[in-house]
Order: sequence, then structure tokens, then C-alpha cells
Amino acid sequence: MSRRLIYNDTERTRMVQLFIYPKTGEPSTFPLGAKRVSIGRAATNDIVLSDQFSSGCHAVIAPTERGYALLDQGSKNGTFVNGRRVNGELDLTRGDEILVGSTRFYFDRDLQTNLEMVEGTTFTHSSNTIIQVKDILKKPPSSGALKTPGGGLDLDRLQQDQKIIAVIGEVSQALIYHMPLDKLLEHIMDVLTQHLAMDRGVLMLKDEATQVLEPKVIKIMNGALRTQSIFVSQTIIKTALERNSAILISDIQSDEQLRSQASVVQAQIHSAMCVPLWNNQDIIGLIYCDRASLLEQFTEDDLRLLTLLANLVAVKIENARLYEESLKMIQMERELALAVQIQKNFLPRDEPAFAPYDISGGTRACYHVGGDYYDFIPIDKDRLGVVIADVAGVGVSAALLMASLRGALHEKFPTTYNLSELTAGLNDFVYTSSDSHCFISFFLLVVDRRKNELAYVNAGHNPPVLVGPKGPPRVFESTGLCLGMFPGQVYEEKTLPLGPGDILCLYTDGIVEARKDKKEEFGDERLIDILKGSGALPAREILEKIFEDVFAFGGATEACDDMTLVVIKRNP
Repeated sequence: MSRRLIYNDTERTRMVQLFIYPKTGEPSTFPLGAKRVSIGRAATNDIVLSDQFSSGCHAVIAPTERGYALLDQGSKNGTFVNGRRVNGELDLTRGDEILVGSTRFYFDRDLQTNLEMVEGTTFTHSSNTIIQVKDILKKPPSSGALKTPGGGLDLDRLQQDQKIIAVIGEVSQALIYHMPLDKLLEHIMDVLTQHLAMDRGVLMLKDEATQVLEPKVIKIMNGALRTQSIFVSQTIIKTALERNSAILISDIQSDEQLRSQASVVQAQIHSAMCVPLWNNQDIIGLIYCDRASLLEQFTEDDLRLLTLLANLVAVKIENARLYEESLKMIQMERELALAVQIQKNFLPRDEPAFAPYDISGGTRACYHVGGDYYDFIPIDKDRLGVVIADVAGVGVSAALLMASLRGALHEKFPTTYNLSELTAGLNDFVYTSSDSHCFISFFLLVVDRRKNELAYVNAGHNPPVLVGPKGPPRVFESTGLCLGMFPGQVYEEKTLPLGPGDILCLYTDGIVEARKDKKEEFGDERLIDILKGSGALPAREILEKIFEDVFAFGGATEACDDMTLVVIKRNP
């Protein structure tokens, strides 16, 4: 019985853990290394079980070239992985659940407590407390408000307020340093559990796109509850979010819906709190916590403390998000600058002198620099190679791939005049030197001024447009697939005469896919209309006019792709 393997050499260098959950007693972990690990009741085993349903030497976990494998040692009750009995040797995959007797093991991944949303309380019970966050976040009461009905100072209230202030100060210090968001969320829950006793706690954040709550951190302080699901009332969550309110359920057993959940009964949950993560502008998530083994119920002072801390950490989370976004922006700007420099280095510095042909090329980069490329490659005194291409991708990776293509093209061309063979070779080069999702649309032509003829190959590129003084416009359709999609492709070479006054326009998709208000595209027809009305203009002015019209069409809409043009005009 074989299964998918997940370990490579890099992964084997880290310590693999076996998480152990006995039916009774505390959970534990056991590190797996380069030695066999035996499991069973006998004292000679590496992992000794106090489990009457396990055998003396029940099972072995052994390192292999592939990772780790589990072997049953002829146990009486069998060894099970993910509910299936093991026969012989079984390769283990991260997260596998292993059952030895009544003891559960989790291979290289801790048990994840399930969080389930259920229909719940209508808040008719006197044991429920709902306080709006803004009321809790108000300034501390004046000294007059801290007096007893008899006029004396309410020392208990004062001490409690001072305790809350002290805890907030400690938590603020603990969260002062920046850390990655995922680590920050773990750290936040660690800090909260240190200052507010709870058996279980959950930090949930809204998905920024869908606004759906997602559990990010679950803390189980009571090991006996690790196998229990956490049930949270949908009504509680809805109330906390819609009313921006902190909620205390002092007696869960008084709520019929929650009380009926088996997990609540088994874990004997008797008190819970749910507070919104409000960053002073928006609710970005929730914190839920409950008590079972802890005899004291949560109090309104606990609710005040958790709400104040939730506000503090919500601001910290938002700041961490903004900081990470700024780092990403800085990285993008650096990548952009590098990609721009790479692109500049391989684009032509001068336009070719190739009378009677007037030839001009240019690129306008968008914010996300892509892999647009054009080039002029002299073959001999009467023939000129012209290429335009576009990598499927943006940034440095796209620019580097295009630079590699340019190098390969200049190496093989003009020594290879057969455009079909040349393009097939470039296709295989791109296929073997790039990721599977990378490919290049590519158009290559040779202008022969002695014959006034064009020979070309179109590898999945936007069809160039030829407009002349007479006759309808013509397009140069594909003669093969984009470079790098599949190896061993065949590309057909075609020829076409070029008459006096003819204008040929090569372009990348950034031209025709430029959008107005992110809806209507510039399109082929507008491009053809410009070419039809430009018969009296030189190639450079035709090129500039196309760029101007495209940018005028898009208006304030930011270009989402590079725009590259090559205009070839045969003068009379």
C-alpha cells in the first residue's frame, strides 16, 4: 500500500514531531530523528503507553529514504492510519492520524480543534451581558464616579481599574516590536492568555475580500479539551459585529441551543466572552474565549479588560498589515526598477536605416513592467530581421526570460535563415528554460528590400496589421503556438509582398486591450482607423499618434500591461 510522499531533503533537515493524545492524561510530543521509534506498553519501548488496548510492542515508526514509515508489529488490536488498518509498511504523510489502542498520534502536525458556528442565544437570559465597545473605550470615570452610595471611595472599583490599566500597559509593551502578521497573531493570543485566564481562545479575522470570518489562532490551555470542537453562536457573532458590542455569557448552560451541543456538555463549558476587534474605524475580526475547568465565571470586569485589549491588538494588527503592505510596495518598486533597467538594456537604442523602408519602434511601460520586447537584427545589406514578443508575466522574472530569449535569438539569427527551424528551436529553448506556466507570444519577420517581400512566423502573437493605399487591411494570423507551451512544435513560414505606401504595424496586447473605465477596449478597429489615416506621416509620427490615441482613450484608467509598437512603412 503506497501513498503520496511529501518529504524532500530540505524538509528532512527540520525536526519532525509526533503529537500524542492519550485517552486520559495530558498530551505530549515526541521528536522523530534518524532512529526507529518503538511504541507499545512494554517499558523497553521509546514511547511507553499506559493503554490496555495496545500491545507490548505495538508499532514502529522508522526513517526511510522517502521520509518516515509506520510498521505494525503484529499487534492484537491493529494499528490504524486515518481510519484504515495498516498491513505491512505505510509511508506517513504530514497530518496523518495514527490510532494505537485508544491512543491517538498525529504525524508532524498538531491536532487542530474544530470551530463550528451554530444557531444560539436570543439574549433573553439575565446571565448575558452586552456592552457597546464605544462605552467601554470611554475615558476612565472621574473620582466622583468611584464613590460608594455612602460617599466613600470605592476601593474595589479603583483597584480593578488600576489592574486593567496595568495589564494594558504590559500588553502594550509586549506588542511594541514588529513581527510578521502570522507570528503576531500567535503572539497576541499568547499575551492574552497570560493576562486573562481561559481554557480556550480563538482569534478570527475577516477575509479582506469576502469579509467572512476565518479562525487564525486557536489556543487550548486545557489539554483535555483539545479533541473537543468549539461551538460559537452565530447570533453572538452577528450581534458583536452588527452592534460593535462585547458579549459576556456568564452561564452557557442557560442557553438551550448551546447547551444542547455535545461538546458543551462534555467539556462542561459554563462561561464565554466574544468581543470585536475594532481598530477605531472598522471591525476586522473577533476574539472568543470560554472557561470549563476554571471554576470562576467570566465577569464584567473580564469583559472590559478583553474589550480594551482587543481594541489595542486590532490597532496593532492593522498597523502590521499596513507595514507589510508598505514592505511589499517597496519590494515591488525595487523589482520594477530592476525590470525597467533589464528591459532598457535589451531594447534597441537606435532605429535602423533601411531605405526605402521607414521603421520605428517603442515601448510604454505600465506600473507592472512586463516582458515586452522588440528588436531589429541586420542579416545582410538587403535583409533586416524584426521581432516583437510578449512574455506571459510581469516583473523581473518576465524581463529575465525575455532577456534569455533575446540572447538565444541573437546567437542563432542571422546565421539561421530558415524562420520555421529558428522558431522551433526557440520554442524548445523557452520550454526547457522556464516554468510550466511561462510562455511567450512571438512574431518574427524578415524584410527583404531587394524583393520588397516579407517572410514571417507568428507564434501565437497578436496579428500584425498591414494597411495599404489600395485594398482592405490584412492581418498576419498565427502560424503556430506561443513559445514554451509544448516541445517539438512546428511553425509555418509565410511570405507577403510589401508595396509602396504600405504600413505594417506590429503591437503587443497592451495596445488593443487598453480600457476606458475598465470596460470598453481600444480594440483592433481603432488601431486600423489610425493606420488608414496616417499614409502621409513618417513611421515615428504614426507610432506616437497610436500611443497618444490609446492613452487618450484610457484617460485616467491606469494601464495594466506594457504597450509596444513597431511601425514599418515602405516609402514610394
